[in-house]
Amino acid sequence: MPYDFQDAYVISEIRKRGAKKVLLQFPEGLRYFSTDISKKIKESLPSVDVIISGDSSWGACDVAEHEARELGVDLIVHYGHSPYTWYYPKFPTIFVETHSDLILTDKMVNEALKLVSKYSPKKVGITATLQHVKLIPRLKSKIEEAGIEVEVGKASSPFMHEGQVLGCDYKAGLNVNADVYVNISGGLFHSLGLGLATGKPVIKVDPYMNGAEDISGEVYKFLKIRYAKIMQAMSAKTWVIIRGVMTGQDRPLMVKFLESSMRQKRFTTFVISSRILNLETMRNLDRKDIDAFVVTSCPRLPTDDLYTYEKPVLTPGETKMVINNKLEPYIFPW
Repeated sequence: MPYDFQDAYVISEIRKRGAKKVLLQFPEGLRYFSTDISKKIKESLPSVDVIISGDSSWGACDVAEHEARELGVDLIVHYGHSPYTWYYPKFPTIFVETHSDLILTDKMVNEALKLVSKYSPKKVGITATLQHVKLIPRLKSKIEEAGIEVEVGKASSPFMHEGQVLGCDYKAGLNVNADVYVNISGGLFHSLGLGLATGKPVIKVDPYMNGAEDISGEVYKFLKIRYAKIMQAMSAKTWVIIRGVMTGQDRPLMVKFLESSMRQKRFTTFVISSRILNLETMRNLDRKDIDAFVVTSCPRLPTDDLYTYEKPVLTPGETKMVINNKLEPYIFPW
């Protein structure tokens, strides 16, 4: 298995806590290995009842507390995430960070250096998703050997590693005043978010693809789409504020702030709660007299899952731009 599932630690914690029934929770990319993990636990602890959650897990904000209570388990083992920035589950939970075993190859380093160098930066900031934070020190050393200053920013939470970013939290990048950023992750989402949050060029180093890519052009294309949504929302008078009821995504103070600010502008507002939000849900909520939506639960929903919706669906940061009637600076995500 190409990840460290920390089997000895998990088994030790289950034994130490005296748990008799445990729920294993995995994000999509790791659930493939779930039966192997369950088998190892049951081999070491045959008296423990092990259940695998088949539901999606979108992050540390999405711990299966309700499911655990319904199933009567004693402990949740949540794989793939460190505890969330501001939310820690009330249900007994252990977080297993599940670092990737992939290494930083010379090919990745050389490609990243070549792409970084074309900007002639004075300072480079390095970030990574949790699975790859252990690759940061080597990449930092290699870029510094090329005579470029490198800084790894502090994350927003003591639960997170230096340089670690989430899909909704780019403080590790924003805490560095860099000219160019290098993000280590698979896929595009986190690197794209880093570019939107910082407004600076971003080089993505992808351990799964064994290469590096300058995604600054993709950020620019995406930003044009987001600005089109914002411009469309500038004339909106009736808004739906969607409040997430997933425990780690519920932001009541943000909902109150948006509702109050919109009412001062004499906008009509409706607050609708939702745990799962997709195009079908949106269409069932929508009416002819609704002009725009703002999602307070997860910024990935407006920018990734709902960006094709017929009406503007904004993040809280984008909505603040509308409320303030200011197009600069672009605010992402909050």
